[in-house]
Amino acid sequence: MEDISAMQQWQHLLHFRSHSLLGFMESENDTDSFFISPAGKTDLRAELIAEVALFALNDQLDNQSLQCRFPARYQWLKQFHSNWQDQLCSDLLVWKNEIDAHKLTVIFPASYLNSPSSMYGHTLIRLDREDDNKSKLLSYSVNFAANADTTDNELVFSYKGLTGGYPGVVSILPYYAKVNEYSHLEHRDIWEYQLNLTEQEVDQFVNHIWETKDTEFDYFFLDENCSYRLLALLDASSERINVAKDFSTKAMPIDTIRSLLDSDKVESVKYRASSGVMLKQQQGQLTEAQKQMALSIVEDLAYINDPDFMQLSDFQRAQVLEVSISYLRYLVVKKKQRSPENRIKSLSLLSARSKIPVKNVFQPIVEPEVRDDEGHLTRRATLSLGQQNSEEFVDFKMRLSYHELMDLPDGFIRGGEIEMGVLTLRGINKNATDDSGSELALQLQNFTVLNILSLGARDHFNQPISWRVSTGFDRFIQQSSDLFAHLDVGGGYSYDLIFNDDSSSPSDWGQVYGLLETRLKASGQFDDNYQLSAGTQLGWLYQGSQWQMKVYGSWLPAILGDEFDYQDVSVSLGSKLTRNLQLRLEGKKQWLTNSEKAGVGDSFSLGLNWYF
Repeated sequence: MEDISAMQQWQHLLHFRSHSLLGFMESENDTDSFFISPAGKTDLRAELIAEVALFALNDQLDNQSLQCRFPARYQWLKQFHSNWQDQLCSDLLVWKNEIDAHKLTVIFPASYLNSPSSMYGHTLIRLDREDDNKSKLLSYSVNFAANADTTDNELVFSYKGLTGGYPGVVSILPYYAKVNEYSHLEHRDIWEYQLNLTEQEVDQFVNHIWETKDTEFDYFFLDENCSYRLLALLDASSERINVAKDFSTKAMPIDTIRSLLDSDKVESVKYRASSGVMLKQQQGQLTEAQKQMALSIVEDLAYINDPDFMQLSDFQRAQVLEVSISYLRYLVVKKKQRSPENRIKSLSLLSARSKIPVKNVFQPIVEPEVRDDEGHLTRRATLSLGQQNSEEFVDFKMRLSYHELMDLPDGFIRGGEIEMGVLTLRGINKNATDDSGSELALQLQNFTVLNILSLGARDHFNQPISWRVSTGFDRFIQQSSDLFAHLDVGGGYSYDLIFNDDSSSPSDWGQVYGLLETRLKASGQFDDNYQLSAGTQLGWLYQGSQWQMKVYGSWLPAILGDEFDYQDVSVSLGSKLTRNLQLRLEGKKQWLTNSEKAGVGDSFSLGLNWYF
């Protein structure tokens, strides 16, 4: 028994992991009923002894045996106890027949810009039925999520998610409910990764979900999150899988997908476009006049009889009506504009479209050339050489996660930026005042705790607000600046610069954006120890696969505290070397004006980014 209790699979079934530098092991499950022995949470052998004694009992009443309570543990231990007899578990059998799982597919809903808790993406597992001709939407899915207080707002949810303020629960529910949430409510693309598990391993996975579905685990946004827990559930289902161990400090959803790909557990990959992508690609095939007609029809059904609309060809009118239907669905679902009036509009639009015999009026949805898992890795190290004012420097920068606008864009959402834990150490070559030459000084240049920027582009049908929040410690470029703490908050608009020309594909010139910003700074270097400023930032961003460029300027005059105005202009140019290497050229000029702190600073650097 002692040898069995030390086996890796027994540890996985009980979710035992190391929780200290000394290697102390305990279960990550926090529900007493998950164990039989009073010491089961911390003692693998005690739990094994207690369970083996009960698994061996015969003539148990239906649904009353320990085999019915822990079927996955029973099935694995049974290989060491050939004399055990299966007991009747009708409730478990009915539940498994209803689920009817024969294949497992990991579902990755891609990043969602307008929710900090969703900008890293998400994962769940779909339980596919044997008949491939049946709709996947009718299958069940397994999800792990924080059991959050529904009254908590987004900021409270993010804080509690980071600090373990919620319990995490495993749930099983129809897949169509999750597709509706992620694809329609949040306009998120979905990638489906079907695993190559055997039917016995799939059955063991379902058994283990039965064991865990009414229990609680800790939930932490960065490590013990949805993706980590699903990997741990897979580890418990197959001796061929041992991937959760690689995510002891953080578990980015896309990294957990990569771990399954790297371990050859993925059989096939499919793409499901969100309703937002469908609407965007459809409207991209309309003229400006057609787009305005689609909006007018949704606003007033009487426009269907307008002479300008009626003179269009059948093909063009069918295009307008289909976009109108997609846009109305967007309003009903995304904007929660459910009403009897909109139901009548929807039926009327569908009826009008059915009367036009032309089919297939739009080109097929274009799948992204690069999958999310094929983008750059989520950690980054940077080595830069440069000059600030008259001083030469060497910067070493480390970022824990995840992506910024000037990073390699393939596989990442356009206009989205989220960074956590960015540290820059700078070595400065100072000119000495005597004959000893120069000397090297080392200093903390800046530290970013959190930086989020969402540049959701506005168009005829989708009108998101661009926003940003950033906090950490930074320095001015001006000579001898000390570190100051800062909190930046801003909001505004962003627009795509995409033009249709005579070529087969539109020309993409990136995005332009404008933000109204406030910045609170605190430091002993300020006369009042703080400053609150407010102003604007205007910028242009180009995110090409090979080349990346960003140009912006800021103006932030003082409102409270120290009376000095801040202005800057920045230019960044990036070039892809490989999937995980980028060359970056950056220049910045900064002005502090209208005070005794007035001065000008400039900085120039050339660096190499390595994503790992």
